[in-house]
Amino acid sequence: MQFKALEKKLGYVFKNQKLLELALIHKSSNNISNNERLEFLGDTILNTIISEYLFVKFPNEKEGLLTRMRSHLVKGETLSKKANEIDIIKFIKLSKGTALLSETRKHSILEGCVESIIGAVFLDSNWKQSKKFILNLFKHELANIKVDQEFRDSKTELQELLQSKKLELPKYITTESNIGFVCKILIDNQKFTGSGNSKRHSEIAVAKEALKYLKSKNV
Repeated sequence: MQFKALEKKLGYVFKNQKLLELALIHKSSNNISNNERLEFLGDTILNTIISEYLFVKFPNEKEGLLTRMRSHLVKGETLSKKANEIDIIKFIKLSKGTALLSETRKHSILEGCVESIIGAVFLDSNWKQSKKFILNLFKHELANIKVDQEFRDSKTELQELLQSKKLELPKYITTESNIGFVCKILIDNQKFTGSGNSKRHSEIAVAKEALKYLKSKNV
């Protein structure tokens, strides 16, 4: 497969094309040789480089705010947006069944591929080049982030809403599937489901669905 179009959008040309190819193989397509390990590596590198950027840019802010800012920048929604900007879906190898999933269900796959590509860039180059790649990929988000933004994620917002109404907090039940992680909760006798490329992301996704329901009911 030719990746010139993708590399142009990434702003990076791989010396080892096999790394990029591996970064685009979802486990539904190949349960043995896939992008999961690269995703693990890329997630760590992304978090570290974004953490360093925030640490330097906001020297007077406390750890709690920096953590919320980082979570905001690397959340699944942002990663999916990045994946769509560079048209990753055209290049991902999926099983026939997974390829037929709705766009919403594919979000966790897209998130994982962005992280696996970051991992592949690191192995193909070095720390300095990886940092340059990530800061360029997130340049719009980094340029616009401010300390006075609201950085609560959906899970935190849901918890605060339920506590303010003196309602019982839900139990998050998470399982791993062929598309990532799936989380289910029960609130007000209503079942909600969310998915993500990690346990945390799936919990945030299901909390977001619950919030939509509760707000529609003016809870």
